[in-house]
Amino acid sequence: MKPTILRILLFTGILIPIIFWMSTFIASALFDDYDHFRNTISQLGAIGSPAESFMTVSTWLNTILSIAFLTGLLIVCRQFNLSLIPLIGILGFTLMFGWAATFHSGNPMHSKSGAVLILLLLGPLLSIFLWKGKEFKSLRKLSWLSFIIMLFILLRAIPSETIRSNYTGLIQRFVHFGWSVWFVSLSVTFLKLLKNRLDISVNKN
Repeated sequence: MKPTILRILLFTGILIPIIFWMSTFIASALFDDYDHFRNTISQLGAIGSPAESFMTVSTWLNTILSIAFLTGLLIVCRQFNLSLIPLIGILGFTLMFGWAATFHSGNPMHSKSGAVLILLLLGPLLSIFLWKGKEFKSLRKLSWLSFIIMLFILLRAIPSETIRSNYTGLIQRFVHFGWSVWFVSLSVTFLKLLKNRLDISVNKN
């Protein structure tokens, strides 16, 4: 694959969080009383909501881009002889978003993809232990940060009506912020690795 195309595939790791967060804020503006702390992101694309169509397009776009990102990561990991196992986190993201785009909130099937979150959580955790080398030092630190941030989803297990009524949306956003950190760090790290290898190749010639 041409380096330019590979760089574009890897760059989608930065583009996906940008599209996600922008679409979230744009969609919320279509509601009269939407609260980012209280309301979930799924409610933005719920059946019959003002932003249903917009969020469907946005979610499918991120699903497609995540496939491109996964493809780029698979190629570059093979090139650098890295374990492919941490990429199950990207696969988990793709399945989660594809499911949400297909089965909107209000559909009985919408909540059936909860287990996929485990794959997303495992991605950064596995990358910490399976991708060694000083070139991955920053990535490992950010992967730890990503994993810890996403673990805030466990706050949902606290039997507090105050939390459930006022902070459900905020807790969910910790997960989305966590994978955003990981996606961007993956993109930047592998783009840098690719650039360094190309620079070495050019210097040798």
